[in-house]
Amino acid sequence: MSGHHLDIAVMGGGAAGFFAAIQAAEAVPGLRVTLWERGSATLQKVRISGGGRCNVTHACFDPDVLTGFYPRGGRELLGPFHMFGPLETVAWFRDRGVRLKTEADGRMFPVTDRSETIASCLEKAALQAGVEVRLHQRLEDLRPDPGGMGWIVRLQGVEYTAGQVLVATGSSPAIWKMLDRMGMSIIPPVPSLFTFTIADPGLRKLAGIAVPDCR
Repeated sequence: MSGHHLDIAVMGGGAAGFFAAIQAAEAVPGLRVTLWERGSATLQKVRISGGGRCNVTHACFDPDVLTGFYPRGGRELLGPFHMFGPLETVAWFRDRGVRLKTEADGRMFPVTDRSETIASCLEKAALQAGVEVRLHQRLEDLRPDPGGMGWIVRLQGVEYTAGQVLVATGSSPAIWKMLDRMGMSIIPPVPSLFTFTIADPGLRKLAGIAVPDCR
């Protein structure tokens, strides 16, 4: 093993991974937090979400009502939403210079109508908190460290020890299988947000448009 040690290793350079890394690094200054992304860039889905505008959250500030919109996991989300819900999300971005606006259907976007505003905010916050971001790093193995150092993480053939590991890799069946081998329960996923591939280029102009009661 290489002997590299991290306090916290965050797997996945999306919104969840960035937010978790920022929160950990801000909570304990000096903590060595490294975020690993297998691709060539981070926050790619943030940049394309909401038709390029990024719908950050929803103006439903009652956790009991909010959980009713989740077909699965609503009960499990009740506690987390009481701790950090849409209201706290709005405040978090406002404290970092990003204001959000509410549209008629309750969706909340940055007032700039640009997803890059959100991505840049997350990147800046990570940099200021001291989070190290590494690209082109595919998670190859994750297992408990027999020496009691937490976890052994192998990326691109290099092994690290990490006191704690947060997995935010999204829809990666290979990672799910890795976690399953360690005895963790994996609930079969179902599609939530997904894209269509359509040959007609004219329809691309409709990206980001939401229509109620469409048939």
